[in-house]
Amino acid sequence: MKTIAMMYVTLLPVFLAGVANKFFCESDFLAWTYEPIDGGLKTSDGRRFLGPNKTWKGFWGMIALTTFFQVIWGLILGIIPHFLSLSLVADYHNDIFFNLFFGFLLGSAYALCDLPTSFIKRRFNIPAGQEGQGNARWFFLVLDHADSFIGSIAAIALFHPMTFTYYVGYVFLGGLTAFLLDLLLQVIQAKRKALP
Repeated sequence: MKTIAMMYVTLLPVFLAGVANKFFCESDFLAWTYEPIDGGLKTSDGRRFLGPNKTWKGFWGMIALTTFFQVIWGLILGIIPHFLSLSLVADYHNDIFFNLFFGFLLGSAYALCDLPTSFIKRRFNIPAGQEGQGNARWFFLVLDHADSFIGSIAAIALFHPMTFTYYVGYVFLGGLTAFLLDLLLQVIQAKRKALP
């Protein structure tokens, strides 16, 4: 149980940034950054590299928001030593410089590892924002939520070495949590739209 708590304490800024980034991308703020990363380029088969949903706004938004939340979370952990002791990076100085660096690293790893799945889905001719059909749908549903945590957990492992079993477990748990947060946001948005 403590192992799971340590993962959540360490990754909380990533979860918060993921939720905040959805609202950021849906807003009109900095709308000029809502440009596809692949610039509309296509491979020789006529398919997009990444698709229209992978934008610079979402990419840099995730990095900036993770960095921001990591700094805020670091300040809170400084006030609550018990929570700080649960962080997987508690052995390092919990100061603004470390948290800026660590937050940037977490956000960058998350954003970068989110891109290959889009590339793969375009190769399977799966439209942007969809998971595919049949068995492929379940595969990409899992991959869509876990891929980014492959990067984030790897970034944590640079500071807190872990076994392969722990690494896979953390990636799975992170992806499952992101999936449940996604469902919760969809329910909330659906209820808001249903209000008169």
